[in-house]
Amino acid sequence: MKGKFRVTFVLLLIFTLLFLTACASDTSGDSVAGETVEEMAALVSIQERGYFTYGLEAQYRPFEYRDENDEIVGFDIDLADEIAKRMGVEARPVDTSWGAVIQTLYDGGFDFILGGMTATEARYERVNFSIPYMDAGSGLLVRKDAGIKGKADLDGKIVGAGEGTPSVWQLEVTAEELDIQYKEDIKTFDDDAGAYESLKVNRLDAYASSFNSLNEFAKENPEFEVIDFKSEMWSAEYSVMAFRKEDVGLRAIVNGILIEMKEDGTLQALQEKWFDTSFELPNIPPVW
Repeated sequence: MKGKFRVTFVLLLIFTLLFLTACASDTSGDSVAGETVEEMAALVSIQERGYFTYGLEAQYRPFEYRDENDEIVGFDIDLADEIAKRMGVEARPVDTSWGAVIQTLYDGGFDFILGGMTATEARYERVNFSIPYMDAGSGLLVRKDAGIKGKADLDGKIVGAGEGTPSVWQLEVTAEELDIQYKEDIKTFDDDAGAYESLKVNRLDAYASSFNSLNEFAKENPEFEVIDFKSEMWSAEYSVMAFRKEDVGLRAIVNGILIEMKEDGTLQALQEKWFDTSFELPNIPPVW
């Protein structure tokens, strides 16, 4: 109840500021309301319609995937539902192609992105991020009998990553950093399922992605293991939500709710539910 009250108060404060700003003008006589109204438009629209939509690709267990009833479930779904509850609205996931997820956001396909996205400099050029809600450290999924125990062992191997993910860049950097050469060009996959199948039939030797998501697969497939994929060439990685640059108000509200969820233990409880552990995360959105 306390959390709901605080968020409701913040919403009322924002709408009050919006009204006051709409009545104001700068010293030249030009209205300054336009920019503020644009920054608040998404939030106002969500409150009016009673729900928000968020983009994801339901192929990223345990963040989001389809269960036996074809329902989308996972950590991100539970997180979105909790955010929606505290905003007094509903949450509606939109299953989309991850390679085009940012363009679909700007095309109006959903209100924001919540799908285990890793914050990167390239993405930051197009969107603004929330504060981190999950650790997104990288890993390599390999067969236990493949003889791959570290990055240097990727020399002469067939490697792959998800299309449009930072793992592709990390594999490129690794080849340069260690002066190794992969057997083929880096393979990219529309979803993890295709990569897992390629690993099973020996068309792929190593698949780079989030350590936590890969570990979920390895737990159910004991012939595979996940090894760390880290480097001084890239910084700590976090899962974040992504917002259109102009949607300042919506991002502010979501950030406030995430901080509340950290303070009251709700976020940690969701992490324990889906990952069997919790993580210490900063309350500052990634920027470049």
